[in-house]
Order: sequence, then structure tokens, then C-alpha cells
Amino acid sequence: MQLILEELSKKYPKNKLFENLNHTFEINNTYAITGENGSGKSTLIKIIAGVIAPSKGTVKYVENGNSIDKESIHQILGITAPYLNLIEEFTLSEHLNFHSKFKTTLINTDIMNEIENANLIQSLSKPIAEFSSGMQQRLKLILCCCYNAKVMLLDEPTSHLDSAGVEWYKDLLKRKSADRITLIASNNPIEYNDFAKKIINIGEG
Repeated sequence: MQLILEELSKKYPKNKLFENLNHTFEINNTYAITGENGSGKSTLIKIIAGVIAPSKGTVKYVENGNSIDKESIHQILGITAPYLNLIEEFTLSEHLNFHSKFKTTLINTDIMNEIENANLIQSLSKPIAEFSSGMQQRLKLILCCCYNAKVMLLDEPTSHLDSAGVEWYKDLLKRKSADRITLIASNNPIEYNDFAKKIINIGEG
């Protein structure tokens, strides 16, 4: 599995974010996407996820020498980001059931064990609207990391997490990043220093 960026650029009428990015991301590796605030880290994640289009260039997902079409990439993606919201009307249990309709859990992964590890087991019947921001972030990370997705996109993954939550995140990622391509968009080294094979500063092109 490869994720390939070719001559990727994004600009707006009064703002050029990045230009001519060329990178190949390989399976079983974790990469950090860094850059100054406003350099386009979150925009790059959205482009890779197919949410918005680049101004120029292409994003390719390649498996066994064959490109995966854009309509199918959601099946291989896991993503967590501050701008992605959970369904607040659902309880935690309902949210897990809903998510499982679209993705299966990873091999050797017990979702209830992961929910307990995240200190959410007592909140199975609680509506997401009543969750704190830290609880919501832990759930977002579980939904991203514990279900089948060959590419994980983590945008500011420790947002709203306290120090205990950050340690929980590190443990989760250590256990769940094998056999995947993982991209961490962040300016906080604590989010990627333990994992990143390569650091890519998009502000440097």
C-alpha cells in the first residue's frame, strides 16, 4: 500500500498554502506533517481524504500496483480532526453500533476493552452531547484507530486531552499503527516524536 502525492498544490486568491508537494508514504510507517500555523496542514489532510480538491496535482492510493478510485478511498481511511464532529444525538453505544455498519474492527481488537482503557465504559448510555471535549476526542481516536483502515489521518490528535489522555493516546497509537500508513498533522512534537519515521514540513515545500 502506498499513498502518493504528486506536484500537489493548494492556493486561494490571496493565499498560497503549499506548492508542488511530492511524497510517497509507505505501509507500516508513521509520518509527521508539520508547518507554521496557516501553512495548510489541515488543508492537506482534507485533500488526502478527498474532502476538498487541490489546486494542482494528484493524490494516489496504490495497492498491489493498482490505483484505488476516489469513490472507494473512504473504505480504507480512518480520520480524526477537530473539525469532524460526532453525532451528538447518539449515545456512545449507538455511535459504536453505527460506526460498525461501515467498518469492521481490527483483528485482535476488543472495542469494549478499548472503551474501558479510555475510561469511557461508564458512559455507554450517555448521549455524546453530554461528553466533555476530552471524552469526545478519546472516542474519535478509538473510531479512527481501532477499526479497519489502511490509512490513518490524525489532525492534532491530542486536542482537548489532559496529560493522562496524552499517555493513553501514545499507547493506543503504538498498539494500532502496525501495517498502516499513519499521518499526524501537528506542530506539537509530543504527538509524533515517539512514532514518526519522517517529519515533513510543508512550509518548506
